[in-house]
Amino acid sequence: MSDASVERTLGQILGELKGIDDRLQRADDSRAVVHRRLDEFSTRLSHMEGEVDATKQKIEQMQAVTDDVVKLRTQAQGAGTLGRWLVRLGIGVVTLAGWIIGVYTWLTGRPPP
Repeated sequence: MSDASVERTLGQILGELKGIDDRLQRADDSRAVVHRRLDEFSTRLSHMEGEVDATKQKIEQMQAVTDDVVKLRTQAQGAGTLGRWLVRLGIGVVTLAGWIIGVYTWLTGRPPP
């Protein structure tokens, strides 16, 4: 084998090695980009988890207020119903008292003492 042939073969081998080295460098760069993106994604996910937890706590607080409002509304409706029945009962008592006074006056001929 001649010197030129050996040099050419060595040049080809060196060229191939340089190509392999370039591809490995690009792969390392690509992996670095993937890792950077994963880190960014992980950070964003952590922030979102915090925001979701804060939102959940706010909703739970609002739910407690809503439950209290429903309870108060139910109590107010019950009080209104009781009030209506008490007014009706009061009117009935006053009407009955009027009838009793009327009957007493009719029977005795004079108003009650």
